[in-house]
Amino acid sequence: MNNFDKYTHFKEQREKLGKMLMISSDVIKYLNMSNYSDSLSKLSEKVNNDTFKIQVVGTFKNGKSTFINALLGSHVLPAYSLPCTAVINEVKYGEEKKAVLYFKNPLPEQISQSLPSDIKSHMAKYAGQNIPPIEIDYKKIEDYVVIPIGKNATESILESPYEKVELFWPLSLLKEGVEIIDSPGLNEHSTRTKVTMDYLSKADAILFVLLSTAICAANEMEFIENNLKEQGFNEPFFIVNKWDLVPKEEKNQMIEYVKMKLSGFSTNPIFYVSASNAENAKSSGDEQLYAQSGMKDFEETLSDYLTKQKGRAKLAQPARELRRILTEEALYKVIPAQRNMLDKSIQELTDKYNNSKPQLEILRKKKDQLVADMSLKIEQSKSGFRRLVLTNSQKLANLIPGWIEEYTPTTEFGLIPRREKVDKLISEITDHVQSKVEEYQKQWKNDVLFPSVEYCAKQIFESEEGQLSELFKAIDHFKTDVSGVDCTTEDVPAWERVAGALVGTFVGGIGLGASGCINGLSKDLAKTAAFEFGAIALLGFLNLLNPVTLIAVIAGTIFLGWKSGSDKVIQKAKKQISDAMVAQICSPANMQADQLSDSITAKLHEVKSMMSTAVDKEIESAEEQVKTIIKDMKKGQDEIDRRKSIIDKCEQKIQSLDIALNELIISLVN
Repeated sequence: MNNFDKYTHFKEQREKLGKMLMISSDVIKYLNMSNYSDSLSKLSEKVNNDTFKIQVVGTFKNGKSTFINALLGSHVLPAYSLPCTAVINEVKYGEEKKAVLYFKNPLPEQISQSLPSDIKSHMAKYAGQNIPPIEIDYKKIEDYVVIPIGKNATESILESPYEKVELFWPLSLLKEGVEIIDSPGLNEHSTRTKVTMDYLSKADAILFVLLSTAICAANEMEFIENNLKEQGFNEPFFIVNKWDLVPKEEKNQMIEYVKMKLSGFSTNPIFYVSASNAENAKSSGDEQLYAQSGMKDFEETLSDYLTKQKGRAKLAQPARELRRILTEEALYKVIPAQRNMLDKSIQELTDKYNNSKPQLEILRKKKDQLVADMSLKIEQSKSGFRRLVLTNSQKLANLIPGWIEEYTPTTEFGLIPRREKVDKLISEITDHVQSKVEEYQKQWKNDVLFPSVEYCAKQIFESEEGQLSELFKAIDHFKTDVSGVDCTTEDVPAWERVAGALVGTFVGGIGLGASGCINGLSKDLAKTAAFEFGAIALLGFLNLLNPVTLIAVIAGTIFLGWKSGSDKVIQKAKKQISDAMVAQICSPANMQADQLSDSITAKLHEVKSMMSTAVDKEIESAEEQVKTIIKDMKKGQDEIDRRKSIIDKCEQKIQSLDIALNELIISLVN
C-alpha cells in the first residue's frame, strides 16, 4: 500500500463513521435523548471536517520551505530570502490556487507604516476593528510578510498586523485531508516562538527541520528542551535537511552526534534528507533520486504514524463514545424504560411523573446552589492569582538592576560620540535582559503558576464532587421511579458523567482528562493555564522591554550626557536603562495582574459552566422522555403503537450500528 492509499483508506473509514454518526443522531432524536443531540451533531461535524495537521518547525534559512514543497510535491511556498514576521502559513486544499491574509484582533498598538497600499485601504475601511481576511496574490506573499531590508526585525514583528496566511492549492495530498502548517522561523524573537507554540497543541505531527551544516545549534536545542519537551511534546519528527551537503566520510560521525544531542526528546526515528533533491525528483518523476533523497522513507513513516497512530485516536475515541451512547444509554436504559412506560396506564404513568416531578425542581435548585458555591470560590481565587502576578512583577523588577550591572557590553564608543552607538548599546543590554527575563518567567511558570492553578482547580472542583455525584444519582432515581426500569449508573465518577454528557466536548482548549476524573481535569487546566498565561506574562514584559521602546525613551538623554564629557557614560547608561526597565515593568503591573487573574478565573468559570450544562441536559432529557410518552398516550392506542414501532426501529438500527462500530473499532486497533 503506498502513502496515498493509506490516507485514502483512512478517509474512507472517517466517512463510514460520519455516516454512522448521522444515522445515530436521528435515532437519538426519535428517542428524545436531547442531552446527546447537540453533542452528537458537533462530534459528527468534527469527524467529517477533521484533517491531519502537520506543523513544520525550524530556524530561518534551514530549508524549511523547500522541505514543505518536497512533501507536497509542488512549489507552493517561496523560499524566503529574508526573515519573516511572526506569521503562520496554513496550506490547505482548494480547487484554485489562492492566498488569504488574516489580521490580528486586537491589532498592535503601533502598526508598521510600510504596509502595502491595499492592506492600508482594507484596514481603513474597518477603522482597525475586527478586520476581516483579504485575498492577496499568492505569488506575492513575500511582499506582505517579509521584513524589508534595513528594517529593524524586532520592530517589524511587534508592529505586524498579520495573524496568518491561508494558502489553498489543488494537490492530491491536501485533498485527502492533510494540512501543512508552516511556522515562523524560531530565530531572534520570542513572539515567533509563542506563535509556533500556540499551534503545537493542534498539530497531529510536529516536524522539526534541522540544518546539517549547523546541526543542533544552541537556539534549536533551547527550543527543543525548553518548549517541546517542557510542554510534553515527546513525539516530534526530527529531520536533518541538506544531508547531501555533508561529506560521505563525515556522515556516520554526524549521525552519532545527532543521536546523542536529541536522545530523550522523541520516540520517533531521526531522518536525514535532501529536500531539494526530493523536490526535483518529484517534479521529474525520478524514483531513484527520490529514494536517495531520504524523503521516501520519511513520508512512509509519517503516513503510517498519521493514519494508524493518530488516525486511530481520531476515529476510535468517537467510535467508542458513540457505541457507549447507543448501547449503554439508548439500548439498555432508554428503550426498556420507554417500553415499560408505554405498557402502563396513562393514569399510572401520570401519577408517577407528578409524584416524582418535585424531585426535579429540588435538583435544579441544588444544581444552582452548587454553581453559586463554585462561582464564589472561583471569584475568591482571583485575588490570590492577582497577588501571584504582582509579586512576580516586583521580583522581576528587583532582579533587573543586578542583571544589568553584572553585564559587560561589547559595544565600543570610540572618540566621536554617535547616536547609532548609543542605540546599539541599549539594544545589546536589552537583549541580555530579555534572555534573563525569559529564563526567569519559564521557571516561574513551572514552579509557581502551574502548581497554583492545579491546586486551585482541585480545591474548587474536588470539594464539590460529592454534591455533583448526588445530583446525577438523583436524576437516575427519577428515571427509575417513573419508568420502573433500573436506570442507575454505578461506579462512574461524576466528572466522567459530565464528560460523557457532553461527548468529550472541549471548552477553551481544556478537556476532562483521559478518565474524566478531577485529577485529569485539574492537570489539563493547569497545563493549559501555565503555558497560556505564562506566555502572556512573558510577552507582556518582553514587549515592554524591546529595544525600540527603550531607545525612544532614553537614547536622547544618554547621548546628551555623553556629549557633556562624562567619563562614566557606560555606567550612567546602565543606570538609565535599568530605571527605565523597572518603571516599564512596575507601571503596568496592576493591569497585567488583572488581565492574568481574569483570564485564569474565566477558564475556571468555563469548567463550572460545562458542569452546569451537563446536569441541565440530563434533567431536561429525563423529563422530556416522560412528557413525550404521556403526550403520545393521550392521543390513543394508534399513537402508542406508532411510538412502539419507532422504538423497535431504533432498536434495530442501534443493533446494526453496534455491529458496524465494533468492526470499525477492531479495524482501527489492528
